[in-house]
Amino acid sequence: MKKDSEKHGFEQRFRECDAKFNSIFELSSVATKIINSDLTILKVNKALCKLLGYTAEEILGTKILDHACEEHIDHWHHLQEELWAKQVSNFKLKACLYRKDREIVWVDVTTILYTDQGETFGFTVLDDITGLKHFENSQKRLNVALKYSGTAIWELDIKSGEVFRSPDHDQLFGYDSNSKKWFLEDYYPHLSERDLESFKGALQKIAQTDGLDVQARVLRKDGQLQWLNIKGTPEKDDSGQVVRVIGVINDITKDKLIERHKDDFISIASHELKTPVTSLKASLQLLDRSQDGASERVKSLILQANKGINRITAIIDDLLNAGKNYEEQLSLRKEDFDIYFLAEEVIDQFETLPTQSIELLGHKNSMLTADSERIGRVLTNLIGNAIKYAPKSSKIKVNIENQQDSIRVSIIDKGPGIPQDKIPLLFDRYYQATDNKNSASGLGLGLFISANIVRKHLGKIGVSSDPLTGTNFWFELPK
Repeated sequence: MKKDSEKHGFEQRFRECDAKFNSIFELSSVATKIINSDLTILKVNKALCKLLGYTAEEILGTKILDHACEEHIDHWHHLQEELWAKQVSNFKLKACLYRKDREIVWVDVTTILYTDQGETFGFTVLDDITGLKHFENSQKRLNVALKYSGTAIWELDIKSGEVFRSPDHDQLFGYDSNSKKWFLEDYYPHLSERDLESFKGALQKIAQTDGLDVQARVLRKDGQLQWLNIKGTPEKDDSGQVVRVIGVINDITKDKLIERHKDDFISIASHELKTPVTSLKASLQLLDRSQDGASERVKSLILQANKGINRITAIIDDLLNAGKNYEEQLSLRKEDFDIYFLAEEVIDQFETLPTQSIELLGHKNSMLTADSERIGRVLTNLIGNAIKYAPKSSKIKVNIENQQDSIRVSIIDKGPGIPQDKIPLLFDRYYQATDNKNSASGLGLGLFISANIVRKHLGKIGVSSDPLTGTNFWFELPK
């Protein structure tokens, strides 16, 4: 009786353990299956069905090879050999499987060998690592793209000063490979003294400016000189403190060399042109003063020639003022004047076109203390752009607003507008926001020079634009 009781108790505990196992197996959130020696699937849980998109009935009796990607079939044969031929207790592999909808899932597979009633089975757990695999592949593609574009990613921890970076970061500074660690101070020996101060200053003000954008001359470890563009965006904690800076570093050496060659050519060409143009302009002025007895045809030709030479003179001035440090080199000759009357004079210089008119609005007696010649140049550039880039705008408005401490001038057209992604670039040197539909000629210097003149006066310049309503270029000058 005692043996029968013990046997019954053992069977009862076995059934209880078996029930617990089945319950855990079925309810586990991790995909799980049981296979035999020929890799036939004998048991699956709900998580595996969800992973592969089948019902349990559709999976049971199939082989794992039926779901394996072709290039990974050998991995499963290797598992079969290790577990059932060599009797290794467990085996791990990474593999990809096809779902019912033929999408691919990546899994981290762990199989444990166990024996039940004299037969050996494999208990397999499959961790879904599809997201991680996609991330790894994206990271590889990103690293390749960064390598061939001369771009590196950097992330500065403000508290520790440590910089986490992409694989090719250190190569931009002349090293063969990335060192184990890189700190903020490791940039300093490579940056020229002037650019180092700009870099430090931009970092100190990053909380107020919401970003840094510094072009720096760099002395590489291998002795080469190059230009890098260091950009960064701050990340803040809940209290508003900057905790890290994330950005990119681009090699812009080729762009700088091209820019230098362009500057050299423009400087030489403009100086060579200035002398004969000045002589030609003086001759035309003499002709203009001695028109007595001249026919209307001759007077018209002299008028057209004067307008043409004035346009040429403006272009040469643009060329001469094309230097990037134009604002620093610019000297102002300030005087008191009424900007409303200055705007009238500038508008009179433009030839009246049959399809366009310029309307002057706003306040007279808008007095400024500024360089009237330079401000006239700004007005000329902005009005000229409106005429050139909005040819179908029948009316261009120039509005003078006399504000409490400043005067705001707006040049408004009803043209096609400017794409939003191009607006931040409009005041860059040589930039022109043209496309195939608008092939207006120019050097891309007018807005650059205008912005420098306004800023030299401690003023502001900007633009708002919409394809439906047109464009509004404006500038404000302190009185």
